[in-house]
Amino acid sequence: MANVKLNNKILLEKLQAEITLKLGKKISQQDLLDKSIEFVYKRFDEFVSEHIDHPPITNELIKRIKETAIDAPLEHLEKTDDELLYRL
Repeated sequence: MANVKLNNKILLEKLQAEITLKLGKKISQQDLLDKSIEFVYKRFDEFVSEHIDHPPITNELIKRIKETAIDAPLEHLEKTDDELLYRL
């Protein structure tokens, strides 16, 4: 199992306490995180549209990206994208 660093450990503990009070029984932090992930996964589009701050993609940003893009020749024509990316 992988270890995950939490930036909001205190908030997780508060949420755990509130759920414990509401349910009348303690839920482990692991179970709480698992249920939270399932909840977000089922409502993925809603989560992405409302809960993640991202810079707006403006016409100016698109223009800047196009202006700074370069068309460089490929060095290894015999290799696939996966081979180049993952050094296969």
